[in-house]
Amino acid sequence: MDRYAIFVDAEYLYTEGGMLCCNSPDRQEILLYGLGANDFLTGLAGNVCDLQPLRTYWYDTSGDGVGTPAQQLMATLPNMKLRLQTSAAGGSQSAVGAAIKRDLSTLATQRAICDAFLLTADEDLLDCVMEAQDQGLRVTLISIGARHDGNDPPTGLTAEADEVIKLTKDDLSRFIRRRRAPDDAASDTYDPVDSVAVAAAEFAESWLYRASDDEFDGLLDQRPRIPESIDGDLLYAVENVIGGSLRGQDRLRRAVRQAFWNRIDQEVQDWPPDEGR
Repeated sequence: MDRYAIFVDAEYLYTEGGMLCCNSPDRQEILLYGLGANDFLTGLAGNVCDLQPLRTYWYDTSGDGVGTPAQQLMATLPNMKLRLQTSAAGGSQSAVGAAIKRDLSTLATQRAICDAFLLTADEDLLDCVMEAQDQGLRVTLISIGARHDGNDPPTGLTAEADEVIKLTKDDLSRFIRRRRAPDDAASDTYDPVDSVAVAAAEFAESWLYRASDDEFDGLLDQRPRIPESIDGDLLYAVENVIGGSLRGQDRLRRAVRQAFWNRIDQEVQDWPPDEGR
């Protein structure tokens, strides 16, 4: 089947992406916008191989096997499969590696995909990558650039991969940022409306990226109402970014929806350049 799949080691993305964008590997200090991350990665992969996606596999860990709100939100994204591993002392990363091996081997054996994109630095996957290539799979390694000047040292994975794509700070800053410090949130100058408006505009940007012409026209036809399916995704996405609930926050909900429409209005004004949409 002429499709591709993406395999994301979330711990690697949080740790290295957090250090590069926020100078911290601590998840408590990092906001990762899941929808934006998946949209960026699928767009990147699609441009490389010019194929349709099968799905994204997102590998992460949980102490009790129950996903955090951010992980649960990730599981609801289209074409997304959350592989949540129960954390064990010293064994969580090996469990993630084993899960990646299982999925990659299965898809290669069943010929369900012809291109695989691995966002990881787990050298234990080397044998699995080689076996998948022996079955005709093309493997692209997505790595995160070094935090220091100079080139990253070569690894077995980078040598074996058919292609290596290195993500920069500019790439990752599209969906990774530092969580606002409590002192900032409590200050007189902090306005939560600003935070939710930025998050809503980012969601609108992602929605516009993947929406068809018919979906775009359908949204405009229902204005000022946002269709329930889009509105629910919008509120969840904003909650994921700000790290809090919007339930009962009518002022903030209005700000979210207004910011969404503001971005849509900008698209209406800018498009089309010469002909109707």
